[in-house]
Amino acid sequence: MNLIDFLMVPLFQKAFLGAFLSGVGLSLLGVVILNLNLTTIRFALMHIALLGAAVGMVLGFSPLAGAMVGIVLASFLLGPVGDYLKMDTGVSGTLFMTGSLGLAFILFYKAGVPAMDAFALFTGNVLALQSSDLWAIGGLAAIIISVFIIFYREIQMTLYNPELAEALGVPVRKIRNGLLLLTGLAIGINIRMVGALLIDAAVLLPAVAALTVSRSLKAALFWSAFFGIFSQVGGLIASMILDLPSGASITMTAVLGVCLAGIFNRILKRV
Repeated sequence: MNLIDFLMVPLFQKAFLGAFLSGVGLSLLGVVILNLNLTTIRFALMHIALLGAAVGMVLGFSPLAGAMVGIVLASFLLGPVGDYLKMDTGVSGTLFMTGSLGLAFILFYKAGVPAMDAFALFTGNVLALQSSDLWAIGGLAAIIISVFIIFYREIQMTLYNPELAEALGVPVRKIRNGLLLLTGLAIGINIRMVGALLIDAAVLLPAVAALTVSRSLKAALFWSAFFGIFSQVGGLIASMILDLPSGASITMTAVLGVCLAGIFNRILKRV
């Protein structure tokens, strides 16, 4: 089958639509993660997903459903818990990460949960997307884009000078906690597509490439969406043409995007 033949199959149409929506919307949050130094958050949410999967299996639910519930709850709690304990968000993320991992293994041991079934969520499959998944991805992407458009100035000040923003009356904590919630939801949805172990390819690497070639937040958001589409859709196309696993192909395309951005930036500096 060639690429045109693949595109005629509803299964692959859903995969391409999901990849595009994820790339154009969800990748924007990578800029937030990097600017707020929240790189540990994604590890925390991955481990919380494992705990949620274990709880879901104990209660008779699917591991993926349990993981998503765990991620949503943790996304609500990360910011407020850090504020209450007067911890940096990254530090509170480490607390969540280690605590959830310990609880997960206690559940595996005491409840006789088959650990490998829970660990299966660490590998995703964009080709397994259902119509409900597309609605969730599209809805979240629309919310993320709308938030950046409506609260652009407040987000810009929160990312680059939170002290000044707070002095000017910007609700920095609410904006930060809201962005944390959206980040958690984005990571949860992308686990379905590329798996927990390759989540950086969907959320973080497009932002790394974007920040390499950008000099403003507006440019960073634009290029993050561009590299997000490039990595997700381009990786999916490469997986079909070269007969590769979709998650790994998306990851390597995202890595290629970062390399190309770095080369382009070096060329611009020499001109």
